[in-house]
Amino acid sequence: MVMSEHSTVVGVFTDNAQAEQAINELLRVGFSNDEISVSRGAAATGGFIDSLKSLFTRQETPAATTAHDFNLMGVPEQDADFYQDELNAGRTIVLVRAAGMEPEAFGILGLYGAYDATTSRI
Repeated sequence: MVMSEHSTVVGVFTDNAQAEQAINELLRVGFSNDEISVSRGAAATGGFIDSLKSLFTRQETPAATTAHDFNLMGVPEQDADFYQDELNAGRTIVLVRAAGMEPEAFGILGLYGAYDATTSRI
């Protein structure tokens, strides 16, 4: 999973149930709802930028309208287009503000089937 300079770990899920399992495990090991954000590509309308205020409150957020929106969230520019394409394809994106616990977040997302811009899909 991608770890940005802002300690944000990003994972893409093809299965919503696996995304929920990963989120539950993140919560179990000590991440808070404030540190987890979910965006479901097919679930919403409107601009993602409008929901940045609730980015890390685990509230459902609408699909990003541009790759630039991912940049604003701390996703490296070279990966933003990838995540935009994944949302457009109906995938679920889970972002974790991991500050100091990046390896743990990375491992949990991967354990439940997430992939990112640098790993191949399972």
